[in-house]
Amino acid sequence: MKFYQEITLIDQAEISPYFIWSKLYNQLHLAFAEQKDENDKVNIGVSFPQYIFEEKTEKQRAKINLGKKIRLFAQTESDLKKLDIRKWVERLEDYVHITSIREVPSSIKGYSIYKRKQVKSSAERLARHDEKKGRYSYENAFEHYKKFVKNTDLPYIQMKSLTSEKHFKLFIEKQSAEKSETQIFSTYGLSSVSSVPEF
Repeated sequence: MKFYQEITLIDQAEISPYFIWSKLYNQLHLAFAEQKDENDKVNIGVSFPQYIFEEKTEKQRAKINLGKKIRLFAQTESDLKKLDIRKWVERLEDYVHITSIREVPSSIKGYSIYKRKQVKSSAERLARHDEKKGRYSYENAFEHYKKFVKNTDLPYIQMKSLTSEKHFKLFIEKQSAEKSETQIFSTYGLSSVSSVPEF
C-alpha cells in the first residue's frame, strides 16, 4: 500500500466518540461498497493507528480502544481519489478531520492485519430464534447454544445493517503480519489476509 488518507475524530463536549465512530463507519461502509468488484471485495484497506487491546487478567480489566484515527490505504493515489471520501462524510464535517492523500512514509514500523471477528451473539437470542421457527423448545435450544456461544472483549463499532435496519457490533481484531502480496479487503476495509503498513 503506497498511499493513504487519515480521518481523525474531533473531540466533542456533547457527543461520544463511539457515536461518531458509528456514523462515520456506516458512511465508510457505503463508500467501500460503491468500489467493490464482482466478488464483493475492494482494494482499499483500513488501519486504526491508536488501536489498543489487552485482555483482562485477574488483576486488571481489559484495555480496549480504537482510538480516534483511521487510515485508508490504497496502492494508487487514483484509487483514493476515486473513493472521494470527503463526499461520503460531508455531513460529518464538524466531527471529523480528513487529511489530503499522502504517500506512505518509507520509515514504517511494520505491518498489521485488521480483520472482522464474528461472534455468535447470545445463547438467549439464538434460542428464541429457534423457538420462533418451531425447531426446538426455548429450554432445549438454550442448553445447546450456551455450550458454544463465545464472547469477546475486542474493540467494536456499533453498526446498522443497510438491509434489515438492525444494529450489530463490528468487532475488530488486529494481528501483526508480514507485508502481503494481496490487497483484497471487505466492504468494511478489513481483511484476514491482506496487511496494511503501521507508522
